[in-house]
Amino acid sequence: MAALSVYLAALVVGMTAAYFKFLYRRRREGEPPLVPGNFLLGSGAEFAQHAVKFLHKCKKTYGDIFTIRLLNQHVTIVMDPHSYENLTKERRFDFDPIQRQVNHNVFSFELVDARKMLSEAGKKVNGRHLHGGMKNFSDNLRNAFDKVTNLDVNGNVVKTVGDQWGHDGLRTLTSKTIFAALFYTIFGHGESQAEFEPQMFHKSFDVFHKYFNYMWLGLPAKLFPKATKALQVLCQQPSSEDMLMREGVSEYIKFATGFMKDNAQSEQDIIGHNLVFLHVNYNTFRLAFWCLYKLLENKKAHAALAEEIREFVEDKRALTTGQKVEILMEEFDKLPLLDSFIKETLRITSGVFMVRYIAEDTDFTLESGGTYRCRQGDRVAIYPPAIHMDPEIYEDPEEFKYDRFVDAKFYKNGKELKHPIIAFGSLCPGKKYSLLQIKWFLLNLINSFEMELLDGESTIPDVNFYGHEILPPVHDVQVRYRLLENSHELDLVSKRSC
Repeated sequence: MAALSVYLAALVVGMTAAYFKFLYRRRREGEPPLVPGNFLLGSGAEFAQHAVKFLHKCKKTYGDIFTIRLLNQHVTIVMDPHSYENLTKERRFDFDPIQRQVNHNVFSFELVDARKMLSEAGKKVNGRHLHGGMKNFSDNLRNAFDKVTNLDVNGNVVKTVGDQWGHDGLRTLTSKTIFAALFYTIFGHGESQAEFEPQMFHKSFDVFHKYFNYMWLGLPAKLFPKATKALQVLCQQPSSEDMLMREGVSEYIKFATGFMKDNAQSEQDIIGHNLVFLHVNYNTFRLAFWCLYKLLENKKAHAALAEEIREFVEDKRALTTGQKVEILMEEFDKLPLLDSFIKETLRITSGVFMVRYIAEDTDFTLESGGTYRCRQGDRVAIYPPAIHMDPEIYEDPEEFKYDRFVDAKFYKNGKELKHPIIAFGSLCPGKKYSLLQIKWFLLNLINSFEMELLDGESTIPDVNFYGHEILPPVHDVQVRYRLLENSHELDLVSKRSC
């Protein structure tokens, strides 16, 4: 009995010491206000329940900057949108430790010389590589559309045209089209493997992503056996040598694989990095789902976009000599309603958390006024969804307005916002590429398909996943679709033929 008492006393002392060492925080002079939280979780439970409502409540109490604790990590939240550029340009607010944390905690690898590799690899989705990547994506998307319009959900040959409708879950249909196109654009085509194909990866990523926030914060993956099992499937990839031999493999994968091999990184490291890149592109798929859903949910938006695209295609058709309507990537800018529609969808469904590591004590000055000492070792963050749902910036922020961004300017505290939508990280090299892919996907789908939600079908973003770049839906919805008769096939070209 005495031994047990000594053990319990030692345990209490140890836990108390651990709490004061890792969790307890006393605010120092000049630091932002400290939001009180749960003994163990800090503000984690409130943040997980509804991050936007929680942060808006904190802003009313504490102002434009305050510090919360998520499990064992203290995060200083900046709520002033005008301070976005100051935060991203502050050299002592470092992204490198954050990407290392994600790579290690979530994907179980480390990247040698990450700054150089990401800087160089990022060029492979921009500049002169952008047209090639988009053309590859366009070809893969056409193949995916052909499959879903010629095969039913059981693989039987059925042409979905005229009186023949295809039926599927909208998320499943989006996976079979744009996610399949993204998968093959990244990894190319090669020998068939049961695990290494788009639908298997989509299903496994869906499971894995549910635990993403917990793992990047540092909770062991072993606590989540479903995530561990899904990751085992996702790691069933071709060897790096076989990957480079696949037809149409992306320039990004070619460069990144070569760079990592030159730095003597392991095959497992290369697999982990491939998953990080696919994870980034997975958000393009999620955005595509929401664009389709909002299109089908809002008949007025659907009609307006269909008319804009019909007029656009007819104008391009007049300049085309062949059977296909040739469209230049640069001409996407001639579709202001489509651009506004995508931005509004991003505003409503984005969950991105833009986080930096504080490398040393830093006096940070807000554009709204006031200088605060940010503590070394903490994280500092802007949470864009809280900005996107600010009623001072957006009238009726909960309402979806497809034309909200057409020739519009937005203000906070009487000053125009330079960045009213912050749906991608400031360092994301592929944001332009992603938006072009979404535009081409929607342009083709609206031009060539008729699609409807089945009666009674509806869904909403799952706010339990705030912190993900794009929120998933609470559940899928059922749709029916068929090809439009007499539609004109679109061809993405880098230069119009004479």
